[in-house]
Amino acid sequence: MKNRQRTRTVVLALVASVALFWGAIDIVGVPAVRLAGQLVWVTLGVVAVILASALAGWLLSKRPRSGRHSVDG
Repeated sequence: MKNRQRTRTVVLALVASVALFWGAIDIVGVPAVRLAGQLVWVTLGVVAVILASALAGWLLSKRPRSGRHSVDG
């Protein structure tokens, strides 16, 4: 049941995204090539933020803890 809900959510999100792109191209008049270029840049930006946060988290996990905050007391 949970897998079915997840699939439905993904499909609805994709349909909503396609509708937004279609509206931007057809109603507003944004050229499809320009919109696709912006999508690429936004996707690259999101990937860069995810990678930077993963790197920061990994570096923080490797940092030695001070004696005051240690689990052993």
